[in-house]
Amino acid sequence: MAVNPYKKFRRESFEPNRLPKTFWQDFASWADSSFQARGLAEVYRVWRDMMQEKKILIFLGYSGSLSSAGFWPGIVWLIKNRFIDVLVSTGANISEDVFEAMGKKYYKVDPWFPDDADLLEHKMDRFYDHAADEYDYRDLEALLADFIREWNAELTERTVVSTVEFLHRLGVWLGKKDIWSITAVAAKAKVPVFCPALVDSGYGEAYIRALHSIPRAERKLIIEQFWDAEQIFEIAEWGRKRGYRKGAGYIGGGVPKDFTQLVSVSQALMEDNEEVFPFDYSFQITTDSPQWGGLSGCGVMTEPISWGKQGNGGRNAQAFVDATIALRLILRAFKEEGLNRRAPPDLGWFFNGK
Repeated sequence: MAVNPYKKFRRESFEPNRLPKTFWQDFASWADSSFQARGLAEVYRVWRDMMQEKKILIFLGYSGSLSSAGFWPGIVWLIKNRFIDVLVSTGANISEDVFEAMGKKYYKVDPWFPDDADLLEHKMDRFYDHAADEYDYRDLEALLADFIREWNAELTERTVVSTVEFLHRLGVWLGKKDIWSITAVAAKAKVPVFCPALVDSGYGEAYIRALHSIPRAERKLIIEQFWDAEQIFEIAEWGRKRGYRKGAGYIGGGVPKDFTQLVSVSQALMEDNEEVFPFDYSFQITTDSPQWGGLSGCGVMTEPISWGKQGNGGRNAQAFVDATIALRLILRAFKEEGLNRRAPPDLGWFFNGK
């Protein structure tokens, strides 16, 4: 009689009296459990295994309002330890971290029965269960506007830059002011930060504040977001030609996820043949579901395979868990285990002349 292939891996029970001694060992064992405990542990294992590859480029999509929720230091920690090589973020997540890095504070508010009209009266901007002082937020936008205004004034001719170049220079500028935000730490670590929807954030307000009095034809600093696509493809192609595999993680979905996944599609189109260059590893942490059509390429193990974005049979994992829970657990496990990146690529070449 043939061996039943479905009896290869047992589902293990949760037994409080037989827990491993360390949290990270217990967390890793959740992969033998069920439902989202299993999904989350599989995400942890996929991300962990990415970092043990000798030659791999790791991309991370970062969406949701996670910086205002207090998780931007976790992204900084990932960058410092080179657990990621390329960050693709929403504009909010790389501005609302600057807010706190400046010394501003977020405050807890009641998420269930808030008086939003009263919050408006007190000039408090609500993010579900926490809020920021509107005047402090304006200080953030004024800081970003100062950077834009200074750079524009230095230029002697019309200069077009991508968001990744804009954010790298901003990071250097913030570092000199001892404001160690995500972009500042990324600039020091030579980790590119892309923001394909930069205007949809405090950066949009800052650009208008800085340059609205200058006629468009006379403005020197121009941010060209289509250039971002060319430059992220450039990084992926650099890696492919040197034998690097690709891995991607998505905290949430949205524009950062779709923009990152397009790397594989565009690599194939640029080669002008039918070969595809999908991500070998992928994971996603989300609370969205595919049947509504808003999961940004649906699950990392399904629809993206038809586009050549994800490898069929690749190391893919997905957990339908609040990212504020998932990140705490995963990063704690990495930290407690003493995990180190095996061989992060040197992307210093990308910043030459930028």
